[in-house]
Amino acid sequence: MSNIIDRAVDTTQHHDIFGSDFTWSYGKYNIFGLTSATKVFYDLFCELNEFVYDFNGTNEPLWMQSWLNHHQKENLLDWHGHQWPIHGYISVRPHNTKTIFRNPEYEVINEVGNVYIGPGFREHKVITTNNNHFNSNRITIGFDILKDVPPQALTGNIGLIPFPQINKKSS
Repeated sequence: MSNIIDRAVDTTQHHDIFGSDFTWSYGKYNIFGLTSATKVFYDLFCELNEFVYDFNGTNEPLWMQSWLNHHQKENLLDWHGHQWPIHGYISVRPHNTKTIFRNPEYEVINEVGNVYIGPGFREHKVITTNNNHFNSNRITIGFDILKDVPPQALTGNIGLIPFPQINKKSS
């Protein structure tokens, strides 16, 4: 999966839509659109869909924005928050990092393949658990989930897509 992301980054690195940072361009694209022609991301989308609807506990319609966090050690994310009801991320190539949350305080050790999903509106940051240099960029896939959208709402966020519940198990 990380090789697909690395190729996508290489292919799009000079595209104006992303500027200099995939993370802070989150409202301009959706990582599942960028990687839509790959079976591994199709399967990941289906699996994430199941996690999110299980966490949400209802069959009500949801919307999702999802983006790539692609950073060197010196550019790990500092304190920030997400003003969305549900926030999460998938650790693809997390290296030796953990995510620290406050209010309430807890931490998540980031390991390959782990999915964190929890309530939004919680400030957090990423730190390294040792001082080793990264040989490659740290990769996670962030996502925010929106519910209770007014019928006539237009957000201007082109990374926000409908996230209907699916019952597909990948083969």
